Amino acid sequence: MTDRDSIRAVIDGMFQAFLAHDPAGVDAPLHPDCTIWDLFVPELIYGAEQRAAFHEADREQSMARGPLTLDIGDPVIDVWGDTGLARYVLTFDYQPPNAIAGRVRITTVLRRSGESWQIVHHHEGMEPTGVPAVG
Repeated sequence: MTDRDSIRAVIDGMFQAFLAHDPAGVDAPLHPDCTIWDLFVPELIYGAEQRAAFHEADREQSMARGPLTLDIGDPVIDVWGDTGLARYVLTFDYQPPNAIAGRVRITTVLRRSGESWQIVHHHEGMEPTGVPAVG
């Protein structure tokens, strides 16, 4: 398996765990000092304690919505030694009740730890819909 394949597997596994409402599975590939800019939270999430609080709140909002589907586009992945960088678009769709859908641009930074990759930073932001009209 190439480094790019391994990084893709880490990303896919993290989102599969999210779909399964498995916070431990979501946290498994994260470095202990991982930082996260999440789509629905304005604050930078840093460290295990903040991630645990975030996971609880995120699980509650997710459970208040209908079924979720995710589609991860083909990532652009670069590897420089023990550093990996993945950029990709994720399309999400929560069904009613409390439906919401969108496209999210994501950047995930990883560091090799032994034979595996750990996420050191994960950044999500809604895909822009274009330049606002002027005038």
